[in-house]
Amino acid sequence: MTGINLILMTYSWVIIAILLFFLFLIARFYEKKAQQRSHYQLFLLPLVLFLLATLRYNSLSAGSFVGDLIGDALFFVGGIIAAVLGYHLLNLMTGGRP
Repeated sequence: MTGINLILMTYSWVIIAILLFFLFLIARFYEKKAQQRSHYQLFLLPLVLFLLATLRYNSLSAGSFVGDLIGDALFFVGGIIAAVLGYHLLNLMTGGRP
């Protein structure tokens, strides 16, 4: 059962990393076409943080998805950075309109 948990956990965070990579590509495209600075390089930071947290959980927790302070902190910081960058990109692309 531990192996299945490990596979499912890794699969879910790889999907999130792929979505963040698509956000990176969208921000890069927008910066090139609209000639506005989108700071697309920063989208790689939460991507790396999520992947580091996933690797940490896979190596240390033996299939459990709770209880590692460093892994939880990496997920938290990565999520906050992704949310702030996504909101910034949304404001850029919509001209600040809600």
